[in-house]
Formats: sequence, C-alpha cells, structure tokens
Amino acid sequence: MFHTFSYCEKNIKLHIIEVGNRELKHAVIFFHLEIDKFFSLINSLSLDHFRIVLIYKCEVLRQDFLSQDLLNGFKYLTESLNVENTHFIFEPCVDDLYKHALYSSDLFDSITICKKFDELCMQAFFASCPRKSEGMIDFIEKVNIQISNILSEGEPYLTKVAKKMRLTPRVLSKRIRNEGEEFKLLVKQKRHEKALFLLRNEDVSLSDIAYVLGYTEHSAFTRAFKGWTGCSPGQFRKYLK
Repeated sequence: MFHTFSYCEKNIKLHIIEVGNRELKHAVIFFHLEIDKFFSLINSLSLDHFRIVLIYKCEVLRQDFLSQDLLNGFKYLTESLNVENTHFIFEPCVDDLYKHALYSSDLFDSITICKKFDELCMQAFFASCPRKSEGMIDFIEKVNIQISNILSEGEPYLTKVAKKMRLTPRVLSKRIRNEGEEFKLLVKQKRHEKALFLLRNEDVSLSDIAYVLGYTEHSAFTRAFKGWTGCSPGQFRKYLK
C-alpha cells in the first residue's frame, strides 16, 4: 500500500509517502532520504512486519519559528500513523536545524543517524519488529500480485483476478473482506503504487503510465492521481527531481 499526502504548518510543508499495511503497529520514518534510495530499500525489504514512511521534502515557506513548526509537523505525523512504536532515521548530512528539532522532542521511541542505507543494514534494524499473521499476508499479497499483472487490461478486475485464483468473484470478495480489506481499495492502492514507481522514470510518458494502470483516458488518470496526492502527475514528477 502506497499513500502520499502532505501536512502544512504556518512556515513549513511536509511531503510524505507512507508504505505498508496500516494495521501494523510499528513504523519507521525516513527523513530527507533520496527518493531513488528509498524505493530501492522498500523493493528489497519485506513489508510484512512494519510500515515505513518517507518525508521526502520539507518545503520551507517562512523561516520564522521553523523549529516549532517542524515539531508540530512531526507530532501530527506520529498521531496520524496511530502506531505503538515509531522510529526515526536520517543521514548525517541533515541540516542541524532539523537535528535540533528532532532531539528536542519526545515523539519517537528511537532516533538513529544511519551512515549507510542498504539492504543488510535495514534488515538488521527491522529484525526485532513483530510479525503479522503469515496466512493473512500471503493471501492479500497473492491478490495484489494478480491485480498488478492485469492492471493494463482494464475492468472487470474482480472477475479476472478471481479466474486467475480459481475462485468465484463472490468467494474472492468475501475472503478479502474477512482479511479486513476491500477489493476496490486494493486495486486503487496498486494503481497508486505503480504510478509512483513509473513517475520516477522520465522516459515513460504520462499517457503510457495511464495505459499501464488500466485507464482508457489520460484525464481519468490525472483525476485519480489528484485524488491520491492533491497534485497532478506532472507536478508530482517535478517534486521527484
């Protein structure tokens, strides 16, 4: 599950990407990590045990009371995540102003400066995170894989996925609901996830992205993306530069 949103205080605006199952009660927040490095990490790590969040941009609107606005933004984020434990990670090169705001707060269970972001380091860091029911994760992941494989074919997704999984549409819907999910929401989340991934590649046109996501018209993709993020695909692509 990918979810993008922003939070605005008087002097700052935080741009955020959240990844993972929202029922999990442990979260890790990456601050000012490069987009490509972030996506490389989440592609190599299992999301079965934790949610991860990236504050990929901290837009400074005014310099007045910036430190307090940062704390307010971090507080909003931790409260909106609704988790039991929150861990904050950033690189040594982060500006001292941000470090001061972080270390003067009591919002996080741990704050870590990480000099090396790679698969081995991250796997060690998350080794103690609790595991969710493997059966639940496995079934929803199988559904997500099938959705991803047929996105470009367009509707009806439920019928097509059910056929791939050798279930009736009714049984598939019921099993997904029993896991606390909804099929339409899974499709929406997979579209959002693929859109974010494809927008990183400037060689892929917006029209091609719309096609891959199963939209018959570019305008339909634009409307949907604005609903997810509050901005157009073109604007979001500029944020990634």
